[in-house]
Amino acid sequence: MAPSLLLLHTTIAVVGIVALIVGARLNPVIVLVLGSLYLGLATGLGFEGTAKAVTDGFGGLMAEVGLIIGFGVLLGSLLSATGTLQRIVELFLKAFGKSRSPYALGLSSGVVFPAIYFDVALVMLAPIARSVAARTGASVAAVGGSLAIGLEVGLLMVLPGAAALAISGSLGVGLGAMLVCGIGIGVLAIIISVFLHGRLMRRTWDPAKDEASAGDGFQGMDVAPEESPRRTLPLVVLVLPVLVPLALIVLGTVTETAGAAIGWISFLADPVVALLIGLLIGCALTAWTLSRDAVERALTRGASTSGTILLFTGVAGSLGEVISRTGVGDVVSGMFHAGSASPLLLAWLVAALLRLAQGSGSVAAITAATLLAPVVGGLDTPAVLVALAAAAGASFGGHVSDNTFWMFRTMLGLSTRGAFQVYTVAQSIMSVVALLLVLAADLVL
Repeated sequence: MAPSLLLLHTTIAVVGIVALIVGARLNPVIVLVLGSLYLGLATGLGFEGTAKAVTDGFGGLMAEVGLIIGFGVLLGSLLSATGTLQRIVELFLKAFGKSRSPYALGLSSGVVFPAIYFDVALVMLAPIARSVAARTGASVAAVGGSLAIGLEVGLLMVLPGAAALAISGSLGVGLGAMLVCGIGIGVLAIIISVFLHGRLMRRTWDPAKDEASAGDGFQGMDVAPEESPRRTLPLVVLVLPVLVPLALIVLGTVTETAGAAIGWISFLADPVVALLIGLLIGCALTAWTLSRDAVERALTRGASTSGTILLFTGVAGSLGEVISRTGVGDVVSGMFHAGSASPLLLAWLVAALLRLAQGSGSVAAITAATLLAPVVGGLDTPAVLVALAAAAGASFGGHVSDNTFWMFRTMLGLSTRGAFQVYTVAQSIMSVVALLLVLAADLVL
């Protein structure tokens, strides 16, 4: 199929999905599957190939993140039952105050949690973000946007974020340079972007349209405990279900980065295994402070919430798989040549278009970096800035083909329109801000 027709059908599919969900208010799960089927048939995958891509995309994404999401939501439900989330929120607000809470959440999710998989950090931090908004009276848009910005910076720019490691490896960037420049530009990008997004949301956010109701499939997770504990424990003990998995994942990332991977450490550091350990610790602490019945109630409530999240996430994987098999990513990257423009602007533009086309920020950044890898050595521009420009571009325009878009929608209790404002707009602002910071750094370095 001609590249122009391929891009046209992809655009029709994405625009049609958004119009039917936002405008006609049809069920997103059904619309995403219908859009996937249309795109596969229209671009020549065939009846069998299209159906296989839809099911493979759902199953593949569930194999990758299904247990992570499920365990994370169950863990959050246990932390809610024991009152741990409530105490964390109170400590958070006491330390940073109401006005600075979005900045604190954005910086902590971008700099403190970069070693954690995006999905893991999201399922742990989303209930806290909602509670911070409720306790401070701040809009969930401002707090949710800061979380979307921080997590994306942590994934793409700050080591040891998984995508940041891959980009630096593709371009031969030293880890020390990537660490220093990534943190410097990442921190500034978070602060500026959270400010700009918060100001924009004051004008555009409409709770009646942007926040979901129970009828939209959202089931919120209350941070307040349902019953008073029969035993009390220090907060540092109650957060062990979170701290232990984080420590294991960080340990595994550090040993792997240092080239000294050890089998049993890698096993325990796998996000699924690490979260399972945290979940078991959470069950034990909940049974000790409350009762075994409280454990069962919390797990049942968490399972009910995770079902909605998993379904939305899975069908987004179906659309992403169909888009991948059509080859639209190859078409976009083939439109550019490494020597045709400023390497920084080219890296940003290719990554941004790839993110818009196929949904994955990590894939977009790595593809853009790979495109420029053969010529980076001959450029006057520092390779680390090319890497950060690609990371910035890959943050632009995440939408319905991105599974984390739907995770934000369901976990933060948003409508699809609200998810565009909290996720798509926030990260796009950060993308442009980060590009400007990279261009400014190029004038200095």
